[in-house]
Order: sequence, then C-alpha cells, then structure tokens
Amino acid sequence: MGTRVVLLLGLCSLSYASLCGNILDRITDSDARLIENKHNELRKLITNGKVPGQPRGVNLKRLSYDDKLASAAQKIANTCKFAHRTVEDGRWQAVGQNLYILYSTSPSNEPDWPEVIQSWFDEHINYHFGTCCDSGPDATGHYTQLVWADTEAVGCGYTYYETNEDFKYHKLYVCNYGPAGNYIGRQPYQTGTHGCENLC
Repeated sequence: MGTRVVLLLGLCSLSYASLCGNILDRITDSDARLIENKHNELRKLITNGKVPGQPRGVNLKRLSYDDKLASAAQKIANTCKFAHRTVEDGRWQAVGQNLYILYSTSPSNEPDWPEVIQSWFDEHINYHFGTCCDSGPDATGHYTQLVWADTEAVGCGYTYYETNEDFKYHKLYVCNYGPAGNYIGRQPYQTGTHGCENLC
C-alpha cells in the first residue's frame, strides 16, 4: 500500500503549455456533475444550519458548473505546478481559486472529487465566523470560498502525472469560482433564522 501526502492552497481575491508528462488530464461530464452537486450539497448544510459551530446562512446562491472556468482551471492543472494563476473573466471583477495536490507512492489515476471538496469544506472546524480571511497553519480560505454567498459558478481541472520524486505520482486539482469570494473584511454570507434553505 502506498503512502500519500496532501497539500492545500487557497486564493483570496491563460494559456499555459503542459510542463509535465501528463498521464491523465481531464474532467468528465460525470466529474462535472459530481463537482457541482457536492458544492451545492455542502452549501445547503449552511443554509439549513447543519454545520457545527457555524451560523445558518440565508443568501447562498446555487452554484452551476461553468465550462469557461473549467477550461481555465484545466490549463492551470496542466502546468503540473501547485501554484495559483490569475484567471481573467469579463463576467466578474475577480475569479477565486482553490487548489489541492496529493502525492503518492502508488499509481492510481482516478480523481476523488468528493474527498477534495470535503477537505476544503472541513476547514470550517477552524473558522470563527466573522470577517474573512484567516492565514497561517489554520487558514480557512478554501472553506470560505466554497460557501461564499455571491459565488454562482464553479469550474475545475485535474491532472495526474508522474515524477522522479520519492512520491512519484501526483494528482493536482484546481477549481475556479465566479465571482471570487474571500474579500478581506467581509463575511462569507448573511446569517438569519430562515431563507434560501434550498439555495437562492
């Protein structure tokens, strides 16, 4: 059984050639539906007051999967670099971004989007509701982007590739969000006793 290591990176506020020998670099239609559904499932936990330690949200929009954001995310994933890239999209002032990378000693090219998205959401354990954004080892920017009320679209990219490192198999996940969340000094959503339980 292989060993694996995970790193996470979030962004507050394209055209790259692949820099590695990709073994797999794609998002299937099934992946896209799963990504959209998982995001909305977790956002609905907020609108129904089901997240321990977090208040109920009353203005979270339903996310839709966006092919343009996904195309930009795939270009970033194809660089095989665990680093944010700015995405320009005229529909929004800014595009948000969450990253996740997994290193393993055993080969397996299948993405695990539910695990990745859940790991971002699980940062709520360290989030003290209020203004955005925490930094340091307990940073919660992935979580706050995922539940940012005004965000209405998500699109993701995925690349699985092999390196000469000890943990030679890498899975790089990238999700872009429009419009961006994580504005410093703002709350991720409005709180209340009811409203938009099924997302707005």
